[in-house]
This record gives sequence, structure tokens and C-alpha cells, in this order.
Amino acid sequence: MKFLDRVEEFFCGMALLTTTLILFLNVVLRYVFKSSASWAEELIKYLMIWIAFIGGSICVRKGKHVSIDFFYEFLSVKNKKVLSVVVHLIATVFCGVMFFYGVKIIDFVMKSGQVSPALQIPMWIPYLAIPLGFILMFFRFIQDLIRIFKENPESLDTSEVN
Repeated sequence: MKFLDRVEEFFCGMALLTTTLILFLNVVLRYVFKSSASWAEELIKYLMIWIAFIGGSICVRKGKHVSIDFFYEFLSVKNKKVLSVVVHLIATVFCGVMFFYGVKIIDFVMKSGQVSPALQIPMWIPYLAIPLGFILMFFRFIQDLIRIFKENPESLDTSEVN
């Protein structure tokens, strides 16, 4: 999994660097040379989409997704673990469903033969970020569930939960 961690972070870092450089280049072209690259805005948009979906997996791995923990702080250790397992299971199912529908979108777009207006790339390439991002998040949530169960499995005995 360390390899996957590095690939995700490298991809997001390179995509963010590329986005920054293209944006800078386009600003210089626009304000200095009164011209701009027609493809730049489109490429930046697609890179940001990819960063968001792959970055979602990084956030799951690092536990940095947005959460509301106000009530969580009032729970006992056992109830915190139970709630954490329930939340992770819901998130895992959600990611699995989104992966399924993401694949359906890819299939539809591939069959339609759509290409992007400026770059003329097949539109399934930008859309591929959806199922790929969700399957990565799916595996990260599973990885987190395994970690939760390994930490202290007997504390998840729900027979004593109120």
C-alpha cells in the first residue's frame, strides 16, 4: 500500500504543479502578449477534477475528510468505535455505489464517442476520475475498518452498547 500512497501523492502533486504552471503561462500570454491558449482552461479544469477525486483517497487515508465530531466527543470509547465502524461501513457502501455508477458513465461516454472541445481528447478520460477516485476511497475505507478492528477488537462487542 505504500506504493499506492506514493503514486497518489505524486500524481496529485504533479497535477497541481502542472495546473499552476499552465495557469501562470496563460496569464502571461493573456496580459503580456494579448493572446491565450484555448486549451489551457479546459486542461486545468480536468486536472482539478482528477486532483479532487484522487485527493479524496489521500484524505481518507490521512483521516482528513470533513466530519462533525461534536456529539462524537461525548461518547464512550466503545460507542466511539461502534459509531466509527458504522460511518466507515456507510462510506464504503457509498463509494462502492459511486464506483458502479461511475463505470456506467464511462461506458455511456465511450459509446457516445464524445471528445472535449479544445483538447479533442475522448471525454471518458476526464470522467475516469470518478470511478477511479471512488474505488481508491473504497479500499481506503476498508483499510481503515481493518485498522479499527485490529486496534482493540474486543472493544467492539456491541452486546454492552446502550
